[in-house]
Amino acid sequence: MEIDYSKLTPQELKTLLTNLLTRGNLAIATAVVIELDRRGAATRREYRTLKWNQESVCVAMKPFSDIAAAVNGNRRTSYTEAGGKKIGRKRNDPDWFWIDTYSAIKTPLINAEFVCYIKQAGEEPEFQLHINGENVRTYNADQLDEALADWRATAAQANI
Repeated sequence: MEIDYSKLTPQELKTLLTNLLTRGNLAIATAVVIELDRRGAATRREYRTLKWNQESVCVAMKPFSDIAAAVNGNRRTSYTEAGGKKIGRKRNDPDWFWIDTYSAIKTPLINAEFVCYIKQAGEEPEFQLHINGENVRTYNADQLDEALADWRATAAQANI
């Protein structure tokens, strides 16, 4: 029997989520969190259920921000969770992203960003390397080791 999540109240969805997590049924639990998000009723507690959320993105981005923070003369924020595709836009804006987190480096030699975008809760992240305003390369979550090597090389170019 399939459940129509749209007919459940937010509290019923949260109770269902708790029961699903107790039983280890993550696939259905993810669907419940997505429904809560669609209604604007999900909180950080529910988002923790998702493989990719702001906390897991923060952990994935930590090595990138550490590298950016170590660049001599860096004039950009080495890490922020409030990128332009998230802040200042309404949720119904087609250019709004659920997660727009980045690490950045700017010196007289280079202006670079390593970004993580997740359009909507429950989706996989997309990571991008931007150099001087252009998207140089796009990575998925399985390519973060390659991305980190590219970011190290970018930081080396930026050091003055």
